[in-house]
Amino acid sequence: MDRKQGLIEEYRSLRDEILRRQNARVLVLGFTLTAIGAVIGLSLGGKVPATQLPTFVFALSLFGLVLLLAALLFTIQNTQQIDIIASYISTFIEPEIDGIQWECKWRAYREIRALTPKLGRMPLGTSKPLAVYYGVLTATMCAVPIVVGVRDHFIAYVFIFLLALPCLLCSANLYLRFTAGWKVNWAILDPAEPSDDASTELPTADRFNDTSHVT
Repeated sequence: MDRKQGLIEEYRSLRDEILRRQNARVLVLGFTLTAIGAVIGLSLGGKVPATQLPTFVFALSLFGLVLLLAALLFTIQNTQQIDIIASYISTFIEPEIDGIQWECKWRAYREIRALTPKLGRMPLGTSKPLAVYYGVLTATMCAVPIVVGVRDHFIAYVFIFLLALPCLLCSANLYLRFTAGWKVNWAILDPAEPSDDASTELPTADRFNDTSHVT
């Protein structure tokens, strides 16, 4: 197998891995929506004695928030891996093979589109909509005890807040990508001698470090 054929096979394998992780995110979202729907249904329509209602509702709300946090951590991890794989493809594979340019062209399109923002325009990719969905679900779980009419339980609301806060932070991280896990420095694999012309080195460093264009 020659080098070009090897790169093509690697490209196919990595693209399959991206699709697998994208599908996993959607499956987790579907499962989470179903579970949260069941939690809300039981909270609002469950036949529970009035004396046990506060404990029942708060337990379901806490369960829902734990489920959301697990789903968010899973989604963030998969999205970061998708970004890293796509960055590797656009950095090391596509420049070497004529006719395979999806990741590079997609990145260029997103960068150009970002320069002309328009009100009401939907974001590209799926990570930002996923972040919004999870943020809304978190707020919904926090509101369930209030809607049911369970209000005079300060300690229970403290626990809900302590679980809701990391959920909201994870949703914000999925939307804004502000933690270190979103960046990869491919340049460390090929340390180059310092160049006399710094302007020729900067674009390469930017290309190696940027993974924000993918999902």
